[in-house]
Amino acid sequence: MLVWVSVLSSVGLCGCRHDVTPKPSSFFRIEPDTTPYVPADAGLPVFFELPASAVVIRDTVQANGSWFDIVYPSYRATLYCSYHRAAGRQALLSLLEESRDLVYRHVTRAEEIVAREYTDPDSRVSATLYLLKGNSATPVQFTVTDSSSYLFRGALYFDTPVRPDSVAPVVGYLTADIVHLIETFQRRE
Repeated sequence: MLVWVSVLSSVGLCGCRHDVTPKPSSFFRIEPDTTPYVPADAGLPVFFELPASAVVIRDTVQANGSWFDIVYPSYRATLYCSYHRAAGRQALLSLLEESRDLVYRHVTRAEEIVAREYTDPDSRVSATLYLLKGNSATPVQFTVTDSSSYLFRGALYFDTPVRPDSVAPVVGYLTADIVHLIETFQRRE
């Protein structure tokens, strides 16, 4: 009997070993911005809506275009935007090709680039939203045009280096805001 107790207690002690593995650092829960959408005041001949918490900072205004930033302070992210007037169809095609080249320069770091097309025949607006998956510096870029006289372009960057998995929820929230911007985009008459 004593032998059985010794054997069972030895088996029990050996069987209760726990391998201790360190757990990765956790990240703070990131809540979506719940402020309402409001008309953006970028001083452009176009209209679009942004969350009320976003801040528009005008940068440069020239005869052929304007550059400005849309800052999301709570997410520490900036959407760098430009608006270019095009003098004819060939100039617009050149601007669109330049924008496409800027997106595909990230192909060395991005695992995948997904392009989504948007069109609104009523307002004569067409857009392309580029989602850059993986370790790209910019996870989202877009272009909006009327196919004849202007090109509106944006690229999302974070203020600090980030890991794609840690900012995935924020990228999702900001992508939804960019889609809303595209869907409300109109030329002012």
